[in-house]
Amino acid sequence: MGIDVNGPRSSITVQLPSELIEEIHALAREKHVPVDDVVMEACLEYTEPYFWERDFKEWRKENPNAPLHEFGIDGDEILPSGPTKD
Repeated sequence: MGIDVNGPRSSITVQLPSELIEEIHALAREKHVPVDDVVMEACLEYTEPYFWERDFKEWRKENPNAPLHEFGIDGDEILPSGPTKD
């Protein structure tokens, strides 16, 4: 599940500080991409953790007995912290 970045687009009007708008335009020029792409990427970066959290909560409701595991950014499992044996 996720956002279809190639799906149909619609307009939205937001009020941003003029200095921020200038920075967005400068970044778009620097990266040679449309301003819309810069704004969309920023929005996706901000909202993605919320989508993951919501999806995980839904998954937990559907799979209440599944063992909990956490994985690091590299995909390795993060073990629960606790006393270590030396």
